Amino acid sequence: MVIRGDNSHSGGGKWSKTGRGPHFNTKSCKNERLRMRDIKKVDAKGRFFIPSKQKELLGAEVVVTNSLDVGYLCVYSKDHFEALKAQLSKLNSMDSNVRKIKRAIIGEACEVSVDSQGRISVNSELWDRINAKPGDEICVFNDDGKLDICTKSFYDNEDHDLSGIEGLETKYYVEGL
Repeated sequence: MVIRGDNSHSGGGKWSKTGRGPHFNTKSCKNERLRMRDIKKVDAKGRFFIPSKQKELLGAEVVVTNSLDVGYLCVYSKDHFEALKAQLSKLNSMDSNVRKIKRAIIGEACEVSVDSQGRISVNSELWDRINAKPGDEICVFNDDGKLDICTKSFYDNEDHDLSGIEGLETKYYVEGL
Protein backbone atom coordinates (compact mmCIF):
# COMPACT_ATOMS: atom_id res chain seq x y z
CA MET A 1 0.00 0.00 0.00
CA VAL A 2 1.32 3.46 -0.89
CA ILE A 3 0.55 6.67 0.98
CA ARG A 4 0.92 9.91 -0.94
CA GLY A 5 1.16 13.35 0.63
CA ASP A 6 -0.19 16.84 0.11
CA ASN A 7 1.08 18.44 -3.05
CA SER A 8 -0.75 21.74 -2.67
CA HIS A 9 1.95 23.77 -4.42
CA SER A 10 1.01 22.02 -7.65
CA GLY A 11 -2.75 22.11 -7.54
CA GLY A 12 -3.97 20.93 -4.15
CA GLY A 13 -4.87 17.59 -2.79
CA LYS A 14 -4.81 15.50 0.36
CA TRP A 15 -3.34 12.30 1.77
CA SER A 16 -4.77 9.21 0.18
CA LYS A 17 -4.21 5.47 0.35
CA THR A 18 -4.30 3.19 -2.63
CA GLY A 19 -3.59 -0.46 -3.09
CA ARG A 20 -2.21 -0.06 -6.63
CA GLY A 21 0.82 2.17 -6.37
CA PRO A 22 0.97 5.98 -6.29
CA HIS A 23 -2.31 7.84 -6.52
CA PHE A 24 -2.96 11.49 -5.91
CA ASN A 25 -6.39 12.59 -4.85
CA THR A 26 -7.01 15.97 -6.49
CA LYS A 27 -10.07 16.78 -4.38
CA SER A 28 -9.35 19.53 -1.90
CA CYS A 29 -9.57 19.00 1.85
CA LYS A 30 -13.17 18.70 2.96
CA ASN A 31 -12.46 20.56 6.17
CA GLU A 32 -10.17 23.50 5.42
CA ARG A 33 -9.69 24.08 9.16
CA LEU A 34 -7.71 20.83 9.26
CA ARG A 35 -5.46 21.89 6.42
CA MET A 36 -2.00 22.23 7.87
CA ARG A 37 0.00 23.95 5.12
CA ASP A 38 -0.81 26.90 2.90
CA ILE A 39 1.41 28.53 0.27
CA LYS A 40 1.38 32.34 0.37
CA LYS A 41 3.44 35.04 -1.28
CA VAL A 42 5.31 37.89 0.43
CA ASP A 43 4.24 41.18 -1.17
CA ALA A 44 6.44 44.22 -1.86
CA LYS A 45 5.74 45.62 1.64
CA GLY A 46 6.67 42.40 3.45
CA ARG A 47 3.07 41.35 4.07
CA PHE A 48 1.30 38.05 3.58
CA PHE A 49 -2.25 36.81 3.96
CA ILE A 50 -3.01 34.77 7.05
CA PRO A 51 -5.20 31.79 6.11
CA SER A 52 -8.78 32.80 6.92
CA LYS A 53 -9.53 30.06 9.46
CA GLN A 54 -6.33 30.82 11.35
CA LYS A 55 -7.08 34.55 11.25
CA GLU A 56 -10.26 33.87 13.22
CA LEU A 57 -8.33 31.87 15.81
CA LEU A 58 -5.38 34.26 16.15
CA GLY A 59 -7.38 37.48 16.44
CA ALA A 60 -6.75 41.03 15.24
CA GLU A 61 -3.39 41.44 16.99
CA VAL A 62 -0.60 38.86 16.65
CA VAL A 63 3.03 38.46 17.63
CA VAL A 64 5.68 37.44 15.08
CA THR A 65 9.03 36.14 16.29
CA ASN A 66 11.81 33.64 15.74
CA SER A 67 11.14 29.94 16.00
CA LEU A 68 13.25 27.43 17.86
CA ASP A 69 13.69 25.76 14.47
CA VAL A 70 16.25 27.24 12.08
CA GLY A 71 14.61 28.61 8.94
CA TYR A 72 11.23 29.30 10.56
CA LEU A 73 9.30 32.18 12.12
CA CYS A 74 6.26 31.84 14.40
CA VAL A 75 3.05 33.84 14.56
CA TYR A 76 1.19 33.66 17.88
CA SER A 77 -2.03 35.11 19.18
CA LYS A 78 -1.28 37.72 21.83
CA ASP A 79 -2.72 35.46 24.55
CA HIS A 80 -0.61 32.49 23.44
CA PHE A 81 2.53 34.63 23.38
CA GLU A 82 1.82 36.07 26.83
CA ALA A 83 1.46 32.52 28.17
CA LEU A 84 4.84 31.63 26.61
CA LYS A 85 6.44 34.70 28.18
CA ALA A 86 5.02 33.70 31.58
CA GLN A 87 6.50 30.21 31.23
CA LEU A 88 9.88 31.55 30.14
CA SER A 89 9.94 34.05 33.01
CA LYS A 90 9.80 31.12 35.48
CA LEU A 91 12.95 29.54 34.07
CA ASN A 92 16.34 30.07 35.70
CA SER A 93 17.96 33.15 34.11
CA MET A 94 21.34 32.00 35.37
CA ASP A 95 21.21 29.32 32.64
CA SER A 96 22.81 30.69 29.45
CA ASN A 97 20.48 28.61 27.24
CA VAL A 98 17.44 30.17 28.93
CA ARG A 99 18.86 33.63 28.27
CA LYS A 100 19.47 32.75 24.59
CA ILE A 101 15.89 31.51 24.19
CA LYS A 102 14.49 34.63 25.85
CA ARG A 103 16.54 36.90 23.59
CA ALA A 104 15.62 34.98 20.44
CA ILE A 105 11.90 34.54 21.17
CA ILE A 106 10.90 37.47 23.38
CA GLY A 107 13.60 39.95 22.40
CA GLU A 108 12.92 39.66 18.66
CA ALA A 109 9.10 39.59 18.94
CA CYS A 110 7.01 42.17 17.08
CA GLU A 111 3.35 42.88 17.75
CA VAL A 112 1.45 43.48 14.52
CA SER A 113 -2.15 44.10 13.57
CA VAL A 114 -4.00 42.03 11.03
CA ASP A 115 -5.25 44.49 8.39
CA SER A 116 -8.80 44.56 7.02
CA GLN A 117 -7.77 42.23 4.19
CA GLY A 118 -6.26 39.64 6.54
CA ARG A 119 -2.59 40.48 5.99
CA ILE A 120 0.19 41.00 8.48
CA SER A 121 3.40 42.91 7.89
CA VAL A 122 6.61 41.26 9.02
CA ASN A 123 9.69 43.45 9.46
CA SER A 124 12.68 42.92 7.19
CA GLU A 125 14.92 41.74 10.05
CA LEU A 126 12.64 38.77 10.70
CA TRP A 127 12.24 38.02 6.99
CA ASP A 128 16.04 38.10 6.71
CA ARG A 129 16.24 35.41 9.43
CA ILE A 130 14.54 32.96 7.05
CA ASN A 131 16.02 34.43 3.85
CA ALA A 132 12.65 35.63 2.57
CA LYS A 133 12.19 38.65 0.36
CA PRO A 134 9.27 40.27 -1.47
CA GLY A 135 7.88 37.98 -4.15
CA ASP A 136 8.99 34.78 -2.40
CA GLU A 137 6.54 31.99 -1.74
CA ILE A 138 6.26 30.95 1.89
CA CYS A 139 4.75 27.92 3.58
CA VAL A 140 2.39 28.73 6.44
CA PHE A 141 1.71 25.82 8.80
CA ASN A 142 -1.16 25.75 11.26
CA ASP A 143 0.32 24.35 14.45
CA ASP A 144 -2.46 24.32 17.03
CA GLY A 145 -2.87 28.00 17.86
CA LYS A 146 0.26 29.31 16.18
CA LEU A 147 1.61 29.53 12.67
CA ASP A 148 5.04 28.32 11.58
CA ILE A 149 6.44 30.07 8.50
CA CYS A 150 9.35 29.22 6.23
CA THR A 151 10.20 29.92 2.62
CA LYS A 152 8.86 27.38 0.15
CA SER A 153 12.37 26.82 -1.20
CA PHE A 154 13.61 26.01 2.33
CA TYR A 155 10.71 23.59 2.87
CA ASP A 156 11.23 21.91 -0.49
CA ASN A 157 14.91 21.31 0.38
CA GLU A 158 14.30 20.32 4.01
CA ASP A 159 14.70 16.68 5.03
CA HIS A 160 11.21 15.25 5.67
CA ASP A 161 12.39 11.75 6.59
CA LEU A 162 10.86 10.93 9.98
CA SER A 163 12.50 7.53 10.33
CA GLY A 164 15.39 8.97 12.37
CA ILE A 165 13.14 10.42 15.06
CA GLU A 166 13.03 7.89 17.84
CA GLY A 167 10.76 7.79 20.85
CA LEU A 168 7.80 9.87 19.67
CA GLU A 169 5.51 7.86 21.95
CA THR A 170 7.87 7.54 24.93
CA LYS A 171 10.20 10.53 24.89
CA TYR A 172 7.74 13.13 23.60
CA TYR A 173 4.55 11.44 24.81
CA VAL A 174 2.88 11.61 21.42
CA GLU A 175 0.41 8.75 21.19
CA GLY A 176 -1.39 7.35 18.18
CA LEU A 177 1.13 8.15 15.45
